[in-house]
Amino acid sequence: MVSRRNYAAITAVMAIIFFLFQFLNIAKDHWNDYSENQYAVDVNELSGVDNVYVASDSDELDQQSTGLIPWAKKKCVVCIGSNESNTMGEMIGNWALYMKRKISYYESISAYENAISKKTQDTPQFVLVDPDFINWDDTKQIRSLQTCVENGISVILGKLPDASIIGSHKLLRRLLGIDEIVQESVTGNGIHLYSGFLLGGEAIYKADTDEEEKNQDMDLVFPWYHLTNGTKIYMKGMLEDSEIDVQEYPPLIWRKNFTTASVFAVIGDYMTDATGLGMLTAMLCEMQSYTVYPVVNAQNFIAANYPGMANENTAVLRQMYSQTMRGLFRDVVWPAFSSINIKTSFLLSSMMTMQFDYADAAKPNSDDVQYYMEAVNEEEGEMGYSVYSISDTSVSEKLSEDEVFWKSTLPDYKFASFYVGESSDEEIQEALDSKFLQQIRTVVKGIDDTSDVIGYINNQVTKQNALIDGYEHTFRQNLRIRSVETALGYTSILADISRAAYPQSDEDGWEKLSEKLMANTITYWKPFSVFSGTTVSQSDSRIRRFLSLNYEEVANESNNKILIHASEGDETAWFVLRTNGEVISDVAGGTYEEIEDNVWLIGMEESSILITLKPSNTLFYYE
Repeated sequence: MVSRRNYAAITAVMAIIFFLFQFLNIAKDHWNDYSENQYAVDVNELSGVDNVYVASDSDELDQQSTGLIPWAKKKCVVCIGSNESNTMGEMIGNWALYMKRKISYYESISAYENAISKKTQDTPQFVLVDPDFINWDDTKQIRSLQTCVENGISVILGKLPDASIIGSHKLLRRLLGIDEIVQESVTGNGIHLYSGFLLGGEAIYKADTDEEEKNQDMDLVFPWYHLTNGTKIYMKGMLEDSEIDVQEYPPLIWRKNFTTASVFAVIGDYMTDATGLGMLTAMLCEMQSYTVYPVVNAQNFIAANYPGMANENTAVLRQMYSQTMRGLFRDVVWPAFSSINIKTSFLLSSMMTMQFDYADAAKPNSDDVQYYMEAVNEEEGEMGYSVYSISDTSVSEKLSEDEVFWKSTLPDYKFASFYVGESSDEEIQEALDSKFLQQIRTVVKGIDDTSDVIGYINNQVTKQNALIDGYEHTFRQNLRIRSVETALGYTSILADISRAAYPQSDEDGWEKLSEKLMANTITYWKPFSVFSGTTVSQSDSRIRRFLSLNYEEVANESNNKILIHASEGDETAWFVLRTNGEVISDVAGGTYEEIEDNVWLIGMEESSILITLKPSNTLFYYE
């Protein structure tokens, strides 16, 4: 039997607990101010395209005496090729912009040599060669590449010519470090990416099951070479024949070392899209004892066309989910997004579509707006706007209807981010010119393989390309993700909820889509968890800082010190440091966190930072 004293104590405890729960809910509602968008500002006050740093001959920062050695300019790079769209030249042009390097293009090796002889071209750190711009029958051109190496200039052959061409030129084989052509063409069963090249560690792109076979989109037909001594392999093909020694497998990306410089060789079409950004960065790191380079440091997760405010497509949704669209979005889809937010470092950028179908009788309902705004805000996410619709409705008509609804529902909330999907540039600009979207600061575009990953869509609004569909993860996509993370510390996962809202088959059911989405986001980005999860507006701020950044570095390797001086900005400047076995002991003026062995993320909190290194206790093998 409970005594009166115990009964009173239990009652008091229950009352206190009840009060605390009520107080927490009241406080949470009070602090959850979703009615205004903290990211919505006057875009004209943000740094714009005029502030983008483009390397030139006259670059100078306000540099102080280092006490080490004089500041040195970042070396320029050269491309033998064209800078037209979807070419190797376009890729290295974007890479040079991101890496703050001056780049020059020449349509022939002789034109480059002529510029060097006339001293109108500085000595580059490396020359990237598009094979379409070399006459391989002209031995003189191959000798010119050899001369580059002899003069201390590394050469990157972004895609090797056919094996028949290589077989007919002994000088070219010597330059590439090819000892023997085993077969001009062989079909492999996988590809092995070695650790230490791209961020993310080792990867084996081999399908061992029928399910994995769906992910196999790599080119598995390649020539088979044996290499000479003095070469280092970064990626190789895998063969079915178990009797063949792994060491004999066909190399796909490798380096041939010479006394003065190196030659890098690539077999396959990896250097024309965003994959090439990371490949070039990794090769640059292989040329140097240490490498410091700027990154964006932003990881985006975008729920496109979510939520929807109208109860549409009811008959189909009831048949598939036994739910209306309202029930599907609130009770089925939202828990998955909340779980991803908890289990990963990603922050949710939700791109609302107020209606999918503007031709039916269903209209948006304001009752759910508060629920979604509070839910997204609680998860520290961001609510943006989507221009998507399934009806034959013009952009201006959609904007007009949406503006009327939004002004009557939440007039003080201004959208700062805008999902445009596959909309044309004209449609995007029409939307940006509208009064309804006057505070848009960044545009999220659909998935595109282009190397133009981030940039400006007009003078004041940035663009961010989605990199991967969250519902799938092929081997080639994985390689591209690793490459962009290596070059930019950036990713952007897109989950388009219109597939679940307007399913075309059972494969579009949310049960199947969410299973893939959860598995992909939780699994494949673990190696990059040091990079910051951001909303797209937070990412926008970092992109503006990244694009406007200019920096210089100087090192005293005998004292294991690296000094970095950067142009001023409102945001933290982020860098990646890759070393050859040394580890960081201190960073004065900034922060640091290890990404993986010999790789650190550096946050620059002052205009200059001093990095001090020390030898690692781990034993390393040096070539």
